[in-house]
Amino acid sequence: MTAIASRPRRAAGGALLALGVVIGGLAALTGCGDREPKSMVPEEYRSWESTTDVELDYPIPGHEQNLRRTYINERGTEVETEARAGRVYWSYPEGTVIIKDNYASLDPAPGEAPMNQTVMVKRPDDPRSRGGWIWIVKDLKSREERIIDYEFCFDCHAVANESHPFGDENLDEEYRDYVFFPYRK
Repeated sequence: MTAIASRPRRAAGGALLALGVVIGGLAALTGCGDREPKSMVPEEYRSWESTTDVELDYPIPGHEQNLRRTYINERGTEVETEARAGRVYWSYPEGTVIIKDNYASLDPAPGEAPMNQTVMVKRPDDPRSRGGWIWIVKDLKSREERIIDYEFCFDCHAVANESHPFGDENLDEEYRDYVFFPYRK
């Protein structure tokens, strides 16, 4: 009877050892490979240039009744333009980041922090991109970044590539690579 009682212990010990190996292996696998950085939105951006000198203090679909201030990283200032068939085409290089600080009203108090950010990151080969851009909304309180992987931002920004009723209205119908106010050197 003693021999029979020891068998389940050995089996249980073997099962625990196997379970430990599996858990250790999974932990090792999840630590390997290319990982997305924790944040796609840089913290230090306020020293970047703006894409426009225009104060974006008017209502607009998708951003509603909110003041917007727009910043572009140095890579984005290397935007290229080309004239084809009488139309100007803007092309932002991969790695361009455009950050739009969105405030709670059209007239925020001096020193008031933005409520969130809407961000465009140029990554044409990323499967989450739409029109070559990854579209992100960042909640500044929780620091959560949500990638908009459906057409909402893309559909609205596609209008930037033709005449539209916003801002400068793009009356020359430039292809602006989905940016309403392209960076001008």
